[in-house]
Amino acid sequence: MIRGVIFDLDNTLVDSIDSITKCADHVLRGMGKGGIDRATAEGAMGLTLFDLFALVEPDLSEAEKVRLFDDYRRCYMDFIHETKILPHAREALASASSRGLRLALVTTKSSGNARKILKAFGMHGFFMAVVGFEDTKKHKPSPEPIFKALELLGLGAGEVLVVGDTEMDIMAGRGAGAKTVAVTTGVTPRERLAPEKPDYIVDDLSELDSILKSLLPAKD
Repeated sequence: MIRGVIFDLDNTLVDSIDSITKCADHVLRGMGKGGIDRATAEGAMGLTLFDLFALVEPDLSEAEKVRLFDDYRRCYMDFIHETKILPHAREALASASSRGLRLALVTTKSSGNARKILKAFGMHGFFMAVVGFEDTKKHKPSPEPIFKALELLGLGAGEVLVVGDTEMDIMAGRGAGAKTVAVTTGVTPRERLAPEKPDYIVDDLSELDSILKSLLPAKD
């Protein structure tokens, strides 16, 4: 029986591509590096910030990578006005929570900024746990962040749905042994998500409730 749901953040609950692009461009230029455009940022969705920086600056030293990450983490909320909550995201969280399910967030963002974003859009109260970049050694598509979220929720992999918009989300969820829901709300098209064999593919988070209903015992 499903007892919890683990959500991705970027482009699953919020449209954050412009915030990511502009903040990354800002910190790169602040170090005297070249900038970054939206198309490049889109190509790194689902990967870590270090992967994003490496796309445009493959010769960064370890010290430069750490500095960029720290600068990005510090200034990200200066660009939060570029982020928009996705349609039906808050309603999907409220519906899952009303069914008594335990909710967690797994993101490649820092956990601190992830919590700030959730609070900014009135979603923080739904989550029992937030797993960010610094909370695990490996990141999606590794299942390690999912296992961390399961530990914090006190649930097994067979008791949760993992919901995300990229191949990395589906691979991480499947690798952990969980059921997966791919959403086409991000930049990853259905034809790239389908080969990863998610259990469900939806075009809008409003469809999540019917999936949950089908997996939960009928109420008297």
